[in-house]
Amino acid sequence: MPTSHVPADPSLAGPELAEATGAERRRSGGRLRARDRLMDRATQDYPESDALRGARGVENLLMFIDDDLRETGMALGHVEAYLLEILRVLEGPRVRREDVHALATDTRVLDHVDMLVENLETLRRRVAKLASNLR
Repeated sequence: MPTSHVPADPSLAGPELAEATGAERRRSGGRLRARDRLMDRATQDYPESDALRGARGVENLLMFIDDDLRETGMALGHVEAYLLEILRVLEGPRVRREDVHALATDTRVLDHVDMLVENLETLRRRVAKLASNLR
């Protein structure tokens, strides 16, 4: 009878373990995935450093940075999903020309890459502005 192997790092496990441990990670505050942490900033309080607390007029800028972080994370997630779909097809029991062609001609990923680049540029500008406001 085969035994089940559970990785030491839950983020390396399959979806079954991730679902089983997700509630515990949320309760403990130990969210491992970057995208989860980015999304959490919209709904949860997060620690603020003394430098940010001492900076004047950065509250709105920080809200925009949080939005940029989330939007960038979502665009990155769409690109990641495309890559995983390619892997799924290539690792499948039967690689069909039609499936590979559909992936090769799907231009939606290019829209997500464009969005990713645009969001990253906006994020970098805002982070530079924040840097100029810090002492």
